[in-house]
Amino acid sequence: MATENELRQEIAEERRELTNAVESLREELDRTTERAKQIGAVAGAVAGTLLAVRTALRIRRRLRD
Repeated sequence: MATENELRQEIAEERRELTNAVESLREELDRTTERAKQIGAVAGAVAGTLLAVRTALRIRRRLRD
């Protein structure tokens, strides 16, 4: 059976590993959040461009009539 000191060392090591895992997950979440922001900005730009082109085509069509 493990001594109290050995158990404390094992618990301390597990705590360090968990701390490192949590830090790694936080970093990945930060990267994912940044990518989502970039995708949102691109999607907004595309939607704005499509709206502008659609409006321009409607105006052009009305002017021809």
